[in-house]
Amino acid sequence: MVWLLLLVIAMAAGALRTALLEPRIGEQPAHVIGTLAGIGLFGLVIWAAAGWITPALARRDLLRVGITWLAATVIFEFALGYYVLGKSWSTLVADYNIFAGRLWVLVLLTVLLMPLLAGELQRRGRR
Repeated sequence: MVWLLLLVIAMAAGALRTALLEPRIGEQPAHVIGTLAGIGLFGLVIWAAAGWITPALARRDLLRVGITWLAATVIFEFALGYYVLGKSWSTLVADYNIFAGRLWVLVLLTVLLMPLLAGELQRRGRR
């Protein structure tokens, strides 16, 4: 359920970025701002969710949650991009090039690591 909420947030953030930011400041600055805002929103949602999933899960399980969310995100992105939106594989892969200013990898790292990080920090706060 949490991953579906992250999906909705990502799609809404992308639509807002395209409609509001890109026409005013250009694609690359809008990409950076939108990505960082998305990471912040993802972090907040995962932090809130960790409050109710952490007590029941061990560290390895929280890492499995992150791995599952990462896999679901990448599969969804490539399936939607290629099969629905008709983007080429090279266009889809280009979003992973951090050296070209593409920050998508940071979103994926957030999805992967934030369940474990939030869970550990919340456990320490309860002690």
